[in-house]
Amino acid sequence: VDRDIRKQEILDQVRNLAQEAGGFMEEDPELLNIVNDLVEYPVAIRGDFDFHFLELPKELLVMTMKHHQKYFPVTDGKGNLLPCFITISNIPAGEGQEIKNGNERVLRARLEDARFFYDEDKKKNLDDFVEPLKGVVFQKKLGTLYEKMERICGLSRILSTHVCPDKETQAMRAGRLCKADLVTLMVYEFPELQGIMGGYYATHSGEEPEVSQAIQEHYRPAFRGDRPPASELGAVIAVADKLDTILGCIGVGLIPSGSEDPYGLRRNALGIIQIFLHRDWQISLDNLVEEGLRSMGSKIKLDPETIKNHVMELFSQRYKTYLNAEGFPYDAIDCVLSTGLDSIVDIKAKVSAFSALKKQPYFEPLAIAFRRVVSILNDEAEGDIDPGLLSEPAEKKLFEAYLKVRDPVFRHIQNKEFSQALEKIVEIKPAVDSFFDEVMVMVEDVSLRKNRLCLLQQISGLFSELADFSRIVLKKS
Repeated sequence: VDRDIRKQEILDQVRNLAQEAGGFMEEDPELLNIVNDLVEYPVAIRGDFDFHFLELPKELLVMTMKHHQKYFPVTDGKGNLLPCFITISNIPAGEGQEIKNGNERVLRARLEDARFFYDEDKKKNLDDFVEPLKGVVFQKKLGTLYEKMERICGLSRILSTHVCPDKETQAMRAGRLCKADLVTLMVYEFPELQGIMGGYYATHSGEEPEVSQAIQEHYRPAFRGDRPPASELGAVIAVADKLDTILGCIGVGLIPSGSEDPYGLRRNALGIIQIFLHRDWQISLDNLVEEGLRSMGSKIKLDPETIKNHVMELFSQRYKTYLNAEGFPYDAIDCVLSTGLDSIVDIKAKVSAFSALKKQPYFEPLAIAFRRVVSILNDEAEGDIDPGLLSEPAEKKLFEAYLKVRDPVFRHIQNKEFSQALEKIVEIKPAVDSFFDEVMVMVEDVSLRKNRLCLLQQISGLFSELADFSRIVLKKS
């Protein structure tokens, strides 16, 4: 049977059985593809389980059914599970009852074990699991999970003072508890539920709802296409956790190379970028990395400046990949990122503005003009402009044009109005062209030469915060 036809047949059978049970099948293309490749003559069979198992966390039930048994869960259409499942067998329909009974026995045994682990874990408060983290190694050069937890708390405090100063106490509490579920029976048996079970146990232990939610979602985004944390507190703990891993691993020389990235540093960097964009956080990544490095203490072995350079390069490469996937031209990304990676949010806005400017018919001549400005600058181009030394009409007009646009440009940049800033800069192009056509910059007179270079340096400063025009790829004439 054709693969697509078989997949549609499975889908129809599952949907029909779910409807007969009074519920719905939640769409799961990944599970559907897996099951489709396991059978040749699919027959959908409905099984049931004791409704008391619905008292267990939904994620646990779904994990057991989908990932361990390849069953399709059935919901009531509002996200609540029904006490039944649908399995796909490769047998004649007449043998269905025996298959149904066998699958029900297997699932019941798994859920009984899960209930035992859940009940045992709940005999303690979540905080009781923090101390045992001292016996679990995170990474041999970086110490135990308890030490990682302490560093997460430090980074959480730093972050919370920037984005939610009124929640610093909750951030510290969530940071302390976020790894505690790693030593529970449930997560030992079901590692995929790390964080999720921590959230449930935190609620059971009487922690504040915000703390429980932050623990539950702090691993997100965990993979491509995953959602960032929904809560601000969850975002704080997620960034603290991911940044600690990045700083720690690079700090002891575990730098990703080629396809080798055993600690997922690239994924963590991309996750932090996504969280910053989602939350619209105006935090200096540069300062955050420096503060984070100070919190690492004696664990780091490389020079802090070397670590910082590797970390910023990691973020830069991940951001380039992300923005390129968003559809922005690669040279526009490169032009903006080369000016620095201080504000993640501003970078995307600048790339968007610059990409729009690139589409204008006057962009190439503009880029050529501004590249000429940058290329002629040297060490002499330092200091203030002396208007009294401006002797040529073209340089006087350029100075006047510069003064006319300077304040509006910087005001637009200050207000994050990057498109308007670039549009204003465009106005100076005719004066730049006339200047290079009519004025000799590198004259023998040192005062004149230095003054003209200083004028060009000031003009360069107009767009240097937005983009490095020297990196633009121009069309071949």
